[in-house]
Amino acid sequence: MAKSHARAARKIARKTGGRYEAAKSPDVRGGNARVEVKSTASEITKALRQLGPAKGRAYIALPKSEHPAAFKRKRGLKTGLMDHNGKIAKRSRRLAK
Repeated sequence: MAKSHARAARKIARKTGGRYEAAKSPDVRGGNARVEVKSTASEITKALRQLGPAKGRAYIALPKSEHPAAFKRKRGLKTGLMDHNGKIAKRSRRLAK
């Protein structure tokens, strides 16, 4: 696992009140969201599969430079988008539990 991935996941876990577990998917669980951390917009399909169909807030975390491409790929999806600092760019519209 890359250092930047783990650093981003830990930071997001602190911000959302969840826990980061490197060996499990999604990367961050609990608190008020589930978050899968990725490094490129081309990994969105994989991230959606890892987040699964469970109810509750779900986000994909990407570097800010990948957001324009991510918005194009995620058009119409209910999954939210945030940067590696945990700042939300698009709110999740999945129903809470």
